Amino acid sequence: MTIKIAQLVDSLNLGGTERMAVNIANSLANEGIESHLLVTRKVGGLSSFVQSNVSIKVFNKRSKLDLISFFHLLRHLTKENPDILHVHQTSIFWAIFLKVFLPQTKLLWHDHFGQSEMLELYPRKEMKLIMPFIDAVIVVNEIIKNYWQERFPEKKQSIFYLKNFPEFLKINRVYSQSEVLSIINIANFRKQKDQLTLLDALKILKSEGFLFKAFLIGEFVDLNWVESVRERIILNGLENEVKIVGPVSNLIPYLESGNIGILSSESEGLPVALLEYGMAGLPTVVTQVGQCGEVLGFGEYGWVVPPKSPSNLAQAIKEIFLDPDNAEKKGQKLKVHINKNFGPNNFLNHYFDIINSLVIQKK
Repeated sequence: MTIKIAQLVDSLNLGGTERMAVNIANSLANEGIESHLLVTRKVGGLSSFVQSNVSIKVFNKRSKLDLISFFHLLRHLTKENPDILHVHQTSIFWAIFLKVFLPQTKLLWHDHFGQSEMLELYPRKEMKLIMPFIDAVIVVNEIIKNYWQERFPEKKQSIFYLKNFPEFLKINRVYSQSEVLSIINIANFRKQKDQLTLLDALKILKSEGFLFKAFLIGEFVDLNWVESVRERIILNGLENEVKIVGPVSNLIPYLESGNIGILSSESEGLPVALLEYGMAGLPTVVTQVGQCGEVLGFGEYGWVVPPKSPSNLAQAIKEIFLDPDNAEKKGQKLKVHINKNFGPNNFLNHYFDIINSLVIQKK
């Protein structure tokens, strides 16, 4: 029997949720699955990475109550009649109403919620009404898995943690020592990603005579936060050292030329950017949030520091400056670790177990 899987995602902007939707769509198509990628609102920088063997359709939703777009989407799904509707993050709200008209389609929700250290601040009370209609849930870290299983014990056997995986990138990074190190931070501009802590750490490094160029790469999600970052760069006297790059669709040149990859987030799930650092073999520093510590082997493959601690972050970066050979060895160990444990095959093996159980239920 041929399985047909349609994914529903809000946009194809340059974010982690969107990257995973594209990665899954491409991987499914490569496995011979009929793979559909349905974009409710708009395409973005990731649209060029969708393979030709993936069916992609955009519905140009203008608001939550855009009934015209909703019925266009419903008509398309009714025609295609997928076995699985794999819905990412907030697209679940439309999916619940779509499910009413598609009773034979199994609903799989992929919760990418990255603020797992702040769940008490974001209780998502609406899920009490929504969860009974969801057939299975995939989450991006253990914290969120435990949270949903405790909150909905009747769904415990249908909630799964699957590790994110990066797109297979052909990165030819050559290790070279330099007095001026290139630091890259791939994170959308919003408070959760806490670029301010990184800037405060860089201020410490500059005051101690270390030479570097830092590149902040990501979508301008929160314009107020972007302005805060600009102001902190000036306040810390880093105008010559830090560049706000903004959204970039092709990360390879930055990954190939970088010396250090950093995530200074105050909360995370399992960031795809961290996996991309690993694919490049970059010496990497992360905060101990979400699954970041696990990915770095709790220090075996990189440096793990407390969140919101510029001094600890600066100290970790200094260790890379002062012992670049050891840093490069850790980066290469991280590369091997990522390829072995966070590749698409690792994800797909568990994913197909979930899909097959849902298809059996459908029969």
